[in-house]
Amino acid sequence: MSKQGYSIEFQLQSRLTKLLLLLAVLLLVPLHLTVRSFVDDIIEQRLGHDAETIITALSVDQNNQWQLQQDRISSIYQRVESGHYFKLQSDQFQSLSRSLWDRELNVSIVAPGIVDIAVVINDDQRWMILTQGFKKSDVTFTLAVAEDVTELYNNQWLLELLLILIMVVVFGVVVWLQRRMVKAAFASLEPVRQAIEAGDISSSIQFPDQLPREIAPLASALNRLLARSAAQIERSRTGLGNLAHELKRPIQKLRWLSSELDSNGNSAKALALSEEFQHLMDRELRRARISGTPTPGKLFAPDADLTPMVELFKRIYPSKELHLKQLPRSELPYDRDDMLELIGNLLDNALRYATTKAELSITYSRENHRWILLIEDDGTGVSQENMIRLTQRGVRLDEDSAVSGSGLGIAISKAVVESYSGNLSFSDGLLGGLGVKVELPI
Repeated sequence: MSKQGYSIEFQLQSRLTKLLLLLAVLLLVPLHLTVRSFVDDIIEQRLGHDAETIITALSVDQNNQWQLQQDRISSIYQRVESGHYFKLQSDQFQSLSRSLWDRELNVSIVAPGIVDIAVVINDDQRWMILTQGFKKSDVTFTLAVAEDVTELYNNQWLLELLLILIMVVVFGVVVWLQRRMVKAAFASLEPVRQAIEAGDISSSIQFPDQLPREIAPLASALNRLLARSAAQIERSRTGLGNLAHELKRPIQKLRWLSSELDSNGNSAKALALSEEFQHLMDRELRRARISGTPTPGKLFAPDADLTPMVELFKRIYPSKELHLKQLPRSELPYDRDDMLELIGNLLDNALRYATTKAELSITYSRENHRWILLIEDDGTGVSQENMIRLTQRGVRLDEDSAVSGSGLGIAISKAVVESYSGNLSFSDGLLGGLGVKVELPI
């Protein structure tokens, strides 16, 4: 049993998927970092601008107290939970935006001229905080301006998820198109596969003209090999039939010459030799007629293929009947020429030694998963001793003149059965003669 090969389609899909995933990572990671940096820069610039406005609004009143002129600060800092907050403090002064309400904005004291940017989590919000130290009228202040960036970051994630979804859809379409392209490339080979599987190589299988360049050389080589194989088988069988025909005339001359020899025994020997030649020639001619036109590789269809054989045997044995019973209408998974040669030899043997009739049945054993061929005749049968000899490998009783009714072509039949790892057995048939049972595994 051959090992299961790898799938070209699976290999292409696997490698294409890995490549697309790598491209997705190479695209999404820089995109994420770039967009985040762009958003952070915009927010940082806005916080810096607001910080300058707040610093400008800081002044000393008539009582020499520090104050913030609220009319100079954006009203967004006056709305509660607006997402924009600030905290200004020094040793003697502190001011909080009304938008903070009950939230805390922790500020670390920084030296004048120092600006620090940080993103922190405050309860359920993510804040970007700009902390700046400055000095005004010899008083050191620390200002923290914050903006809620939760929604911006969430929108960025949604945008990136949308891009990922689009990429997944695009990747899926690419993989689907790739699969269709592979299937389309090999679809043209489907008729060839079906023909080979069905064993239809009686003529050279022609591969399509338009094939992928990668498999075109293989297809061409297979086409040439199949053509040569079919031609060789046909030439072999045709040559064998021609040889048998060509032997007719020399054998006739041999028999004529043997009749002219002296009577010291040589004539009888020559006649016996000519009879043996005639016997061999008749056997090969009969085999060629029974097998019919060679169809190498085609599967055996009993119902269709045995009909011409029955008509042939009616002409060869007009006084005897041949009954076909329980023939399956579907194809059997065996070579047509092999089965015709096997069944033809066994039926020829049965009809040759039958008294009036012979029978053939083909059934399937579900228990043993085998096809069973049973050939019986109503002849005199074979003795138990010779029946045992028939089951022994290499014994050919058709050449043993001492055995009556041994049949013709048993050795050939055994060779065909053994080529399929089958079993050939003999028994007393129900019709009274020899019963031959052939078991062929699937």
